[in-house]
Amino acid sequence: MGVLRDMLTALKGGANEVGEAIVDANAIRILEQEIRDAENAIGSAKQSLTRMKASEIRLKRDMATLATDAADYEKKALAALNAGEEALAAEVAERIAELETDRGEKATEQAALDAEIHKIHAMIKSREKIIAKNKRELDKVRTVQELQKATASVSKNFAATGSTEHRVSKALERVKAKQEGWQDRMQAGEWMEGQEAGDDIDAKLRAKGIGGATGGAGDVLARLKAKQAAA
Repeated sequence: MGVLRDMLTALKGGANEVGEAIVDANAIRILEQEIRDAENAIGSAKQSLTRMKASEIRLKRDMATLATDAADYEKKALAALNAGEEALAAEVAERIAELETDRGEKATEQAALDAEIHKIHAMIKSREKIIAKNKRELDKVRTVQELQKATASVSKNFAATGSTEHRVSKALERVKAKQEGWQDRMQAGEWMEGQEAGDDIDAKLRAKGIGGATGGAGDVLARLKAKQAAA
């Protein structure tokens, strides 16, 4: 029996762990649903509070009407007394008493309702603050979760594509080398164009007898003839 009890205890513990794992895996969804439920409850509470406030306002209006009626009957009762109609004044007094009693009952009801309204309104404000706090916490949890997913994804990709990263690095080096070779050829082409442009200028100068070769046989013979004429 002891072994069986231990096995049942172990199974219960495993069930608790599974339950906790499910809750942890769906924590954000659970919190989102709880926030939605709380907001729906707050919305319903506000509607009820609005109806309660309307009833309280109506009670105040009824109280004001009763007070006005009682004041009007007091004037009439005084008029009856002044006219010597004491019996009529007594009847009016009874009516005034009824109005005052009715007004007192409504005043008691209105005061109780007003106190309840203030209490419920305070509770709603408190719950709204809690909901706002939970929303902020949810945003932080979402942010951390997304950051963890991104970090895990990057780490996984780096681990899985280490050789690919090496191949890509080598390919980039080859592309860079090709680009450098292309730049070298461009510079060489520009140099050759400059050289060819210089040769054209020299040819044009020679054609005009400018900047040609000096010290040739023609120059020497001309110099000798000049000396002979001078002698």
